[in-house]
Amino acid sequence: LKPLLEIHTLLAPLDLVHGAEKSYPILNIAVILGRTKYITERDIRGLWTREMSADLTVDVNVVTLLVNQTDPKSIITHVCDLMSGTKIHGVVFGDDTDQEAVAQILDFISSQTSIPILGIHGGASMIMADKDVMSTFFQFGASIQQEAIVMLKIMQDYDWHVFSLVTTTFPGYRDFINVIKTTVENSFVGWDMQNIIVLDTAFGDAKTQIQLKKIHSSVILLYCSKDEAVYILDEARSLGLTGYDFFWIVPSLVSGNTEITPKEFPSGLISASYDEWDYSLEARVRDGLGIIATAASAMLEKYSFIPEAKTSCYGQLEKNDRPSHTLHK
Repeated sequence: LKPLLEIHTLLAPLDLVHGAEKSYPILNIAVILGRTKYITERDIRGLWTREMSADLTVDVNVVTLLVNQTDPKSIITHVCDLMSGTKIHGVVFGDDTDQEAVAQILDFISSQTSIPILGIHGGASMIMADKDVMSTFFQFGASIQQEAIVMLKIMQDYDWHVFSLVTTTFPGYRDFINVIKTTVENSFVGWDMQNIIVLDTAFGDAKTQIQLKKIHSSVILLYCSKDEAVYILDEARSLGLTGYDFFWIVPSLVSGNTEITPKEFPSGLISASYDEWDYSLEARVRDGLGIIATAASAMLEKYSFIPEAKTSCYGQLEKNDRPSHTLHK
């Protein structure tokens, strides 16, 4: 009996030591950056340290991938190949394009895999008005409503109270119109919205010019895609609507990457855009990792499990209900 007591006494401190070392589940988060020249995979992995997850109930493993192609087909290939080789719980995606198609394909991938994806930069962060109901795709950026309010604030600061509103049928245009109308109608400012023109660019030059000829104000709000803006502003130039007496105000959706400015954009173009100079790519990656890790940790504490890691993105969901094991909660 005495030897057994001695053994138990010796093992007791060891039990305390092992009990202090908590073992947390591993969360694999992929960071995929497209066409970003100045950052390396080593730099990315260094953005997250164990100390950052000290208050979380998960350990984060950062899986990095730098790609050169950001067209829809290549994005699907990159994400699916990565998931086939590594169990992935979430994706942080950034690029240096201004193509909203990047966001659309990420929304599609998320809807088919139930994997949370954060669009943090470039086309991936160009705000989508309509996302798939099965998607867990989120974006870093201002909403349509927020940018519309900023555009009106710019006009108010310069006493530009008379204006016209031009949109295409690009997703979100109804929300944009409604925000502008509601704000104008419920404001003490003496706004005069002369026209609301909705263009269908598919009908060609003649009908577009007829619609644009209705504009008699020097200030025009424009909501559309960047490609549509090139066409519309080219037509506006032919009608004399882009001279020094005219000011076109657009959301970031139109301006996109300011380093790529089409020649059709007039000098009087004003854009409401996200403060990229004050929010670096590195900070966005770090915040993206933190968001997914915090969500998974909260889910683990509340439901006692974390979402299942995805090992494939081939094969579509057959049910209309979102699986209960996703981070969408």
